[in-house]
Amino acid sequence: MKGESSTVKRLALTGLLALGCAETPRAPPPAPPVADLPPPSSILVVVAHRDELGLDDRQVSQLLALQKDLERLDAKAREDLAAGGANKARQRASSDGAQGRRRGGFGGGRGGGGAPRHPEEPVDREEALAQAYGDNDTQTLLQAEKVFTASQWERVQAVAEKYRMEYADRREALKRSGQPAAR
Repeated sequence: MKGESSTVKRLALTGLLALGCAETPRAPPPAPPVADLPPPSSILVVVAHRDELGLDDRQVSQLLALQKDLERLDAKAREDLAAGGANKARQRASSDGAQGRRRGGFGGGRGGGGAPRHPEEPVDREEALAQAYGDNDTQTLLQAEKVFTASQWERVQAVAEKYRMEYADRREALKRSGQPAAR
């Protein structure tokens, strides 16, 4: 009897220990908020499609240098916004003439688009930053055109356009959910 009692206790303790160590199933993490949506980069998407586009190492290296420039432009847009508000960031972005074009297209709209705004018209931080990001991405991609052959450039435009449309759709969906859309 004493041996059975000891065995039962050991089994019970082992079972309790196993239950205590077992993880309870958790719900999958929620989708990241729009604020966590990184600034768009058509350049990185093109690099990710390097095999499909037939890019060589030299082209990829040039694109990655342009990506660093894009990151600096986006950082400057965030600094401008922090220092001078949304109008300053919008003025900086629109001074390059890439404002007010079709959503997701090479005209700077990642969900922006529509009629151009007067630089003095108040806009919110999120929209100003998204517009600046879109303009920066457009300018950088257009600078990259010289890296590609003519046939590559046609395919690059298609890849980038598809990405920009998907990015704009994600941004809009997150915006409709009430989350901030740019960081």
